[in-house]
Amino acid sequence: MRFPVDADLVIFFYTVGKIFLSLPRLRRNATRIPVRYQIENLTGSSLTDAQARYFAPYDNKLAALNYLPVCTYRVDNCNSNLLRQYVNPVEASRCVVLIHELALRIDGRRSIANTCVMSFHTRFTDDRVLTTRNQKLSILDRPPYHIVQEYPELDDPAELKRHHDARALGMGCPVAPAADPASIFKDVQSEHERFSSYQVANGTLRLLPDGKGYVTADKALWRGIRKHLNPFEHSFSVSRFLPVAFLAAVLPVFAVLHLAPAASDAARNIGFPPAVAAEAVILACYLVAGALIGYVLERKTFVWVFLLTYVSVRLFAGASLGPVPYSAFAGSVAYSVAQAKKHRRAVLLTQNVA
Repeated sequence: MRFPVDADLVIFFYTVGKIFLSLPRLRRNATRIPVRYQIENLTGSSLTDAQARYFAPYDNKLAALNYLPVCTYRVDNCNSNLLRQYVNPVEASRCVVLIHELALRIDGRRSIANTCVMSFHTRFTDDRVLTTRNQKLSILDRPPYHIVQEYPELDDPAELKRHHDARALGMGCPVAPAADPASIFKDVQSEHERFSSYQVANGTLRLLPDGKGYVTADKALWRGIRKHLNPFEHSFSVSRFLPVAFLAAVLPVFAVLHLAPAASDAARNIGFPPAVAAEAVILACYLVAGALIGYVLERKTFVWVFLLTYVSVRLFAGASLGPVPYSAFAGSVAYSVAQAKKHRRAVLLTQNVA
């Protein structure tokens, strides 16, 4: 007995296999992390106009909470991130705004776009540190002394601080934060050394032979691969996700069970090839499903498309669609829509900071 080739399943397992076999490439591209930071203190005149304008809204929002900037710096031997620390003289928490600069080519021109992470930090007398931030970060292990709360896409510093203060309330006696650049840089260096030592002991960082840097170990790289395939690793609005997930799952099933047979019958009546009409209708529904997933979710679209379109058809339509890779088609649409949306956002961002 011959079974039809399930093209979508073949493509899915091929793609997953390629991801699992990407470990050698990840090793080659692993970023070197210095044992000691070279911290550059940046004065106002050291920043470009675009960088200063990007910080300005955060300065204003935090000033409303009486948090004022103490220093702006970058770690020259590690990355190009810009960091600005803010302190409120009557608060035990400090705030950090980190700007990650991305070099992009938009319409043939090199442009710089920025993404931002905002976080509040409080140190306690038992040397524990509470961090509340608006983005998920790192594939490395979280030390037991570091308590982290993550509220992705929460851009209001007052709301982020409210969550931070609520957790800090029951954690013990806080320590006043460093309030001058020299003390801040000393703390940054000390925390980096403590964090790195923990990661080496835990097997997620590996000390290089020259003793001057670390690289990400295989344990952490494998974790990154698993996270890449876990659709729930990234944040999304449940209220936006549920309607899209429902439509993306229902459309292909409805197309296979009802729309395709109806289109086939209608085509036969007018002398049009029934199979072509049925396939066109199915492809159109998968296209809409993929576009919805790409626009709303933006990330992990490959996995989400497979879960929502392929699995739903197998469960409710009861059969493979054979050699036509409908879900792979929806996945390519989702990827294209997500990339177009990111490109549009990058264009607007670079226009705003130009």
